[in-house]
Amino acid sequence: MLKPLMQESFILNAESQIMGSSALPHQPDSDKNVAMFRFLVMALFLFFTACSGPADVHETRFIMGTLVEFTVIDDDRDRAESAIAAAAVEMQRIEDAFTIYGDRPNAVKAFNTVAPDTPVELPDEVSQLLILALKVKQQSGGAFDPALGELNLLWGFSGDDAPSSPPPVQAIEDAIPPAHCIEHQGRQWIRTDRRCLLDFGAIAKGYAIDRGIAVLRQHGIRNALINGGGDIRLIGSHGKRPWHIGIRHPRKKGEVIERLDLQGDVSIVTSGDYERFFMYQGKRYHHLINPKTGWPATKVQSATVIASSATLADAWSTALFVQGVDGIKMQQEMNQKALLVDDQGKVYGSLVKSQ
Repeated sequence: MLKPLMQESFILNAESQIMGSSALPHQPDSDKNVAMFRFLVMALFLFFTACSGPADVHETRFIMGTLVEFTVIDDDRDRAESAIAAAAVEMQRIEDAFTIYGDRPNAVKAFNTVAPDTPVELPDEVSQLLILALKVKQQSGGAFDPALGELNLLWGFSGDDAPSSPPPVQAIEDAIPPAHCIEHQGRQWIRTDRRCLLDFGAIAKGYAIDRGIAVLRQHGIRNALINGGGDIRLIGSHGKRPWHIGIRHPRKKGEVIERLDLQGDVSIVTSGDYERFFMYQGKRYHHLINPKTGWPATKVQSATVIASSATLADAWSTALFVQGVDGIKMQQEMNQKALLVDDQGKVYGSLVKSQ
C-alpha cells in the first residue's frame, strides 16, 4: 500500500535545530562574540524548551509484514512509551489471530483446513470481523472478498520468497472460489467449497490499527497517529496544529497529489500497485487481486479512502482499487471521501473537497 507522506510530523523541532547549531569550530573563551553567541543560543534553547509543550514520542515496530510507526504527543514520555508498547502488543496479537501464514496455529487456519460443509464455531472477534468483511463484499459487488486465501497463496506475494512470474493460467482458474462460499448459521460458519479459504489480509491491518488506537486511549493518550505501511488512523492533533498528511503520486517520485490538514479522529488508507509487485515480460503484477478474474486488478495505480475506522478504510481502499473509477460514485453515496489514480496517472475524486 502507498505510504502517505507525513509532513511536519517528523521534521526537527526548534530545540533540536538550535542544539545542532552549537557545533562550531573551537575558539578561545575570551572571544566576546563567541561568548555572546553561546549566550543567545542558550537563551533561545531555554525559551523554546519552555514553550514547546508536549513532545513527539516516535517508535517503529515490524508488525503484520510492514513497519508500523507510532507517534504520540504527550507531556509524560514514560506514559507515552508504555502506551505504545501496549498498543504494539495488541497489534501483534491481532496478526497472530488472523494471519494465514507461518506455523503459529489460529482459528482462521483451522477453519481453512476443515472439510467443506463442516460447521465451525469461530471466536467472537474473528466472527465479527468476518461479518463486516462480508458486508463490504456485498456492498462492493464482490470487488472485496475475504475468501481469496487460495488465490493469494498461489500468487505468493505474502510468502517468504517473492514471486517473479505469474502462476499457470489453469492454476489461477482452479483457485477462484465461488462467489458465495461462506455461510453463517447461528454461531457457526461453513465454507462450501475447497477453494474457499479465509484471508483477512485486506482488512486485518486496518483492524489492528483501530485496536492499537483503542489501547493508546486506554492509557490516557489523546493525540496520536499510527501508520502501518499506508494504513493510517490519527486522533487529536499534532500539538497546537493539525496532522499534516500528503498523498504521494504512485509513479511520480516526490510529487504529492493532495495535502491534508487532519485532526479529531480520522482513518485514511491507500492501496497501491507498487508496494508488492514484480515485472514479468514488461508487465506489472501486484498483490491486489480481482476476485472475479483471479488476476491482479488493472486500470488503477492507487486508491485512497477516508472512512470512520481504519478497518473500513482498509477494506474499501482495496474494493475501490478493484472497482476503478466507477467506484468513486459508490464512495460518494456512502459519504466517504476517495481519491483514485488510474493506470494513465489521471486523478479522480478528492480527499479535501466535497465530491
